[in-house]
Amino acid sequence: MLPALPSHTTPELDELILRVPTASAALGRGLHPLILEEIARLMVKVNSYYTNAMEGNPSKLKDIDAALNKEFFKDKIARNYQLEHVAHIEVQEAMLQRLWQEPKLNVCSEEFLCWLHKQFFIRLPEEMRFAKTESGKLVPVEPGRLRDRGITVGRHEGPVKQEEIRHHLSQFETLLNPERLTGANKLLGWASSHHRSVWIHPFPEGNGRVARLLTTAYGIRIGVNDHMLWTVARAFARNRADYDAHLAAADLPRRNDLDGRGPLSEENLIEFCAYFLRCCEDQIRFMESRLQLTELKRRYQRFISGLTDEKQLSKAGAKVMEQLLFQGEIARGQVPEICGVKQRRATQIVKELLNAKIARSRTAYGALRLNIDSDMASVLFPKLA
Repeated sequence: MLPALPSHTTPELDELILRVPTASAALGRGLHPLILEEIARLMVKVNSYYTNAMEGNPSKLKDIDAALNKEFFKDKIARNYQLEHVAHIEVQEAMLQRLWQEPKLNVCSEEFLCWLHKQFFIRLPEEMRFAKTESGKLVPVEPGRLRDRGITVGRHEGPVKQEEIRHHLSQFETLLNPERLTGANKLLGWASSHHRSVWIHPFPEGNGRVARLLTTAYGIRIGVNDHMLWTVARAFARNRADYDAHLAAADLPRRNDLDGRGPLSEENLIEFCAYFLRCCEDQIRFMESRLQLTELKRRYQRFISGLTDEKQLSKAGAKVMEQLLFQGEIARGQVPEICGVKQRRATQIVKELLNAKIARSRTAYGALRLNIDSDMASVLFPKLA
């Protein structure tokens, strides 16, 4: 697995190390914190959309919304794809909760990686808990258990014995733990951990998903994208060939005495780190363009106007929705004043917004908040998914 980190950088890498955290921290300025929270909720679904798409799941964002609302396809295969998304989203949410509750948790530990794997696979239907061997045979996957046989991915042959896997995981846990890294090495560790976890390939199936969940957790730990307003998985999925090529290049052995001191190529690891951070910057810039306040307001107004024009939303309901983007939430008691109606009509308006799934409430009588479903997302954030 060594080197775990580059021993030196390049001018491009130095620039990316400076730009990525700064640009990410600036995202969403001017928007209400509750609206940013809602966008982060959307990005959890978007992250699931792209990471599962990379594994051959053809579900659309609207299919994920339906699954989260317990609306499943009758076709078993399509339903299983929906359940795969539900599993991934539930694991992301459980992961975020665990990171919040355990501030000293080492996200590079074997325990954490196995926990991610177990949490994902125990949520899958039985018929999806299988791995395919090189001969095409399907073998059952035990959630959270390290593999006990060899594995080949492209030209890369992963460590074979569990003792080897555990040795590499021990190095991974110690050398890439974000808590022990400082300065630029935190960003380099973030990038390197993505490749090295895939290189170890510790599980018979699900390694890509675990690696991408780890990447999300690592970013949160080092304070980059801890607001969850973008996902690097979008860049990986939208140019899968480029992603695979960079992974494969970083798998290669050291070329000569000038190529680092470990068994793997340090120069290729440096290039992978630069590629990873370029992908991050690309996605930050994409979301930056979508979160420009003036344009976001314009697209939001177009969405609301479209609903009223099609008689899917009353003019009174539109008044409430127009204020939600700026206020973040609206107490139910404010609706009569906003709409100029009596309480009975206000109750009907609240029901209309909740039934349309463009607003939500955390409790039966709680304040209204924005609910960005797939239809709204397609207008507010074009080309997001």
